[in-house]
Amino acid sequence: MAAGTAFAVSPETAAAAPGKVTLAPGCTASGAPDGTVGCLRLGVSPPASARTTVAPAAAPTGCGNGAWANMSRFVMCKATGGVYQVILAEGGTVVGEIYFNYFSMVTLSARELRWTQSFEYSPTYAWGALGTPTLWSVPDCMFYCTLVGGNPPTGSPLNNLAGSATFTSTRLPGQVWGASSDWGFWIVNPATINQVTPTLWANYPGHRCDDVLPGGTTGCANQDFVPTLEIPESRYPMYARHVRHAISTANLPSLLTRTTDSALRDANRRIACPEGSSYPRPAGYSCDEYPFAATTQGAAANPAGFTFNFDTKRLGRLICQVPWLTEHRSTTNRGYSACMIPAAENSLGGSDLQSFFLDNRVIDRDNFQVRA
Repeated sequence: MAAGTAFAVSPETAAAAPGKVTLAPGCTASGAPDGTVGCLRLGVSPPASARTTVAPAAAPTGCGNGAWANMSRFVMCKATGGVYQVILAEGGTVVGEIYFNYFSMVTLSARELRWTQSFEYSPTYAWGALGTPTLWSVPDCMFYCTLVGGNPPTGSPLNNLAGSATFTSTRLPGQVWGASSDWGFWIVNPATINQVTPTLWANYPGHRCDDVLPGGTTGCANQDFVPTLEIPESRYPMYARHVRHAISTANLPSLLTRTTDSALRDANRRIACPEGSSYPRPAGYSCDEYPFAATTQGAAANPAGFTFNFDTKRLGRLICQVPWLTEHRSTTNRGYSACMIPAAENSLGGSDLQSFFLDNRVIDRDNFQVRA
């Protein structure tokens, strides 16, 4: 249903309504014995017998049902349902209802201190004596942000309404900080005693912004979503096989933690792939280590390493040509793996890892998954 599309109200009358109800917080009659009260609440679904006149707008796949869901490193979403009720002040009988769904989505930028938050409201079922309600909405800064602009929707809650807003955060040189926005909505109805309902909020928990990503600009990311580095065998035949067997055959961790400590990275490389005549490289090959040198799980954090040399029907072929390390066996319990792979694959794989860190704003001590 497009924004602004009118919604047909069911011809049901108050006789078909539920009986007396308990007013939600904020839905007070101010001591008046006559008239109606408008009440807005979330977490309510329409009755099973209710029939919608049109299909409600669908929330994006993966959007959280009643809670914020981490859809990606840069997208979070929340969807929920609710009801607006018109209730007799004396007696508490419901005389009209509008059931609705709404969702809010936050989209971040990996290379800018800027994000958007959207809001979409969709009625699903309505009946009874509603008066002339109007839904109002507002985007708001909650923590370390500035509202740049937007188009918050206002209109009849019998229509589908949608809008979005853009926010930005001020750069803090060399620091990591949290930032958050939010979106609220309420209903105004001159036909009710209270006229204005309390504001309901999406309660977005916020995200992380930083100015510490090596080689990158400032930006923001969803710190609660762990990104995955994919190493396709079609692009890196031997590199992918080495990493895959290190994880699946030798049970090395697939969840790694980045380090930007240059001394630790150098130590990892020096231990896993030492230089010198005792550690030869075949022509056209270079030494690859797993876990990566750019992680806290690298060679320096482990007591010993191993390598692979096998050619079997079940596992395939992986001849690593690393004579100074013991070949992996099912009974060994060692902490890192080294393998000679084509130098071009090693170089491209290293470039891809750095691009992955930049594209996903993986900063020092961030976790990431590896899949090969």
